[in-house]
Amino acid sequence: LLGAGAPARAQPVPEDELKAAFVFNFAVFTAWPARALPAAAPIVVCASPDGALYGALGKLGGKMVNGHRVALLGTPPGAAGCHLLVLERGGRERWAGSPAALAAAHVLTVSEREPGAADGAVIGLWSEHARIGFDVDLGAARAAGLVLSSKLLRLARSVH
Repeated sequence: LLGAGAPARAQPVPEDELKAAFVFNFAVFTAWPARALPAAAPIVVCASPDGALYGALGKLGGKMVNGHRVALLGTPPGAAGCHLLVLERGGRERWAGSPAALAAAHVLTVSEREPGAADGAVIGLWSEHARIGFDVDLGAARAAGLVLSSKLLRLARSVH
């Protein structure tokens, strides 16, 4: 009874879990061509098993996104079979292919980077002063044949 009157304190959410939630929502607000993501096929999220985000992304496994179950895969050679590729800061040299090859395979690339930096990824995910945000490269999205929801674009810090 003594604790009943005490105010509830929100526990801070670890940054990796917040970034994984962003990645999940990027998938929710992205449409892939039907030939790249057939009905009821899983959305395959690829990330380096050595990366800090891999564990948090693993918690997305089995969740549903627009009728597709999320599956996590370590980054395969050439990113074959990936729908969404997460590139962490420390793992950019392991890009599983060139941006052009990933675009041709209709891969949504999410790159963890400094705010305002450009690296050819569709979405740049950044953290600064305890804030997490993202930038969108519409040219890269169009090249990959992806359609990003206007709801997602309104939340981006920058769209170019």
